[in-house]
Amino acid sequence: IDTFSVSTKNKYLIAAKIFLDGLHRLNLIPQKITDHVRGFTQSRLHRKEGLQDADIGKLQRYCSDLPPTPQNLRLRALVALFLFQGLRQIEVVRLDVGDIDLRNKTALIRGKGRDDKEPIHLHPSTVRMLREYLNCYRFRSGALFRSDSNHCRGERLTTKSVREIIKRVFAELEIDGSTHGFRHFFITKLIKSYKGELLMVSKYSRHRSIQMLEVYNDEIIREQDLPRFYEVFKEIRI
Repeated sequence: IDTFSVSTKNKYLIAAKIFLDGLHRLNLIPQKITDHVRGFTQSRLHRKEGLQDADIGKLQRYCSDLPPTPQNLRLRALVALFLFQGLRQIEVVRLDVGDIDLRNKTALIRGKGRDDKEPIHLHPSTVRMLREYLNCYRFRSGALFRSDSNHCRGERLTTKSVREIIKRVFAELEIDGSTHGFRHFFITKLIKSYKGELLMVSKYSRHRSIQMLEVYNDEIIREQDLPRFYEVFKEIRI
């Protein structure tokens, strides 16, 4: 269980509590045992750090030097959606060809925990990567990203498959990070550029509230203040 995140542990705990409460209501267990069971707590600070500028530099050089094979064009399209759009993994694999409008530079995204789709504006680099990818694969409908493996060729890529694709590239480039690190980098970059205008940043990150963005902003402020913190104790030696 130590390998699970706090949010995952809480989801399992909630499911178990609902199940046990149901057993009690049906008189299948003698007493209600969930009243004093507390959920797992976590600091508001992010446990996973995002990608750094140096990591993005490595990735940029790597992608620029790739020959235009179908697999490489797919990789570049995936990276563009993570890097320039800040999409979540589930949002990327849910994309259909019909969701992409290259002429108007928009896409329809079905976000985390949502049933409907919302439009987003695509960065010019994303449009270019998607155009090259679609010109190669010639998909007209259905899933935007599909498997090339022998046992499930043509099926929609899963989040696990996407993570494995990115993981292999990171291993080759010696980047210590995860696929989610792209989103962390995207949001952090926006907050720094928009000088803490969290409401505007939320329109691009598509957070339902700015509470999570405040966590990012706090991290940025703390990092920027570190030199002053170090200065306070500079004359002390032990």
